[in-house]
Amino acid sequence: MRGLQARGVSVRFGRLQALDDVSLSVEEGRAVMLVGPNGAGKSTFIKVLLGLVRPDFAVFEVNGKRVAIDNDWKARIGYLPERVAFSENLTGQQLLRFFASARGVARSRVQAVLDRVGLIHAARRAIRGYSRGMRQRLGLGVAILSQPDLLVLDEPTSGLDQEGLSVLWSVITEWREAGRMVLASTHDLALMERRMDEICVLRDGRVIAHGTAEDLRRIASLPHRIWLEVGQATDAKVELLCQAMRTWGKGRIERVGDRILAEVASDETLELVEIQSGFPGVVRGIRVEEPTLDVVYDKLMGAA
Repeated sequence: MRGLQARGVSVRFGRLQALDDVSLSVEEGRAVMLVGPNGAGKSTFIKVLLGLVRPDFAVFEVNGKRVAIDNDWKARIGYLPERVAFSENLTGQQLLRFFASARGVARSRVQAVLDRVGLIHAARRAIRGYSRGMRQRLGLGVAILSQPDLLVLDEPTSGLDQEGLSVLWSVITEWREAGRMVLASTHDLALMERRMDEICVLRDGRVIAHGTAEDLRRIASLPHRIWLEVGQATDAKVELLCQAMRTWGKGRIERVGDRILAEVASDETLELVEIQSGFPGVVRGIRVEEPTLDVVYDKLMGAA
C-alpha cells in the first residue's frame, strides 16, 4: 500500500488505556475522517503522529517502509490544531515568513499561501485584528506552507464561515488530487462526509468501524426511507398498492397524505420499487433517503 499505515498503536496513561491496539491507514490521494466521542482517543492518536506522545507500542510504515516518529517524519506533516494561537502583534505575512524560515520554505511561497487561504487582503494586518475564522484560515496556511505529504486537521471547520469552508474544501481536494494524504479529526460528520474517502470510528481507545460511508451504513444495518408520491391517484388504487407492499412483508409501510413511506433494508430498495411498476399511473415520483451519517454514528456508538 502506498501511503501511511499505523498498526497496533497503544498508549496508557496510568490506569487509563487511551489507545488500545489501534490500526489505521491513509492511502495516497485519500482523506480519512477520524471520529468518536470525547475521550475516544482521537487527540492522543494525533499527538502520537506528531511525536508529542510516546506510545507503549506502535508500528508506522510509509509506502511499505517502516519509519520512526523523528524530525524527518515531522517535516512531512502539516498540522492544523483545534485552537490556533499566534502572537497577536505579528501580521499574517510576518507569521508565515517566520514559519517559512523555520521550515526552509522559499519566501515566495508565503504570498502564494496567503492568497490560497483568502488572506492576501489582510497580510499586513496584525493578527489581533483577525476574526476567529481568519485565524483558522491562517492556521491552515501554516499547515500547508511546506506542502507536506500528510495534512492533519483537528476540528478544521471550527469557526469557519462559508468562505472559509470553501477554502478548506479546496485545500482537501488539492491534497487528494496531488496524491498526498489527509487525516481529519472532527465532530462535524454531516459537513465533512462528502469530502472524506474513509471514516475511522474510535470509542474508548479502540477502532469500532473503519471504511467508506457506505461501509459504515452497511455495518449499522439501518433502513432506507423510500417516499412514493401518489399525487392525484384514487384512494382505492393507492390502498391496493399499499396492500401489495405490505403483502411483500418487509419493513414499515405507511401512507402519509399523498405519499407512501416505506422503510426497508438497503438491499431491498430495488425490490420494493419494482412492486409499484405493477400499478401504472399510481406513483408519480420516488425519493430514496439514506440514513444520515449522524444516525449511523449513533447506531455504532450504541452497538459498541
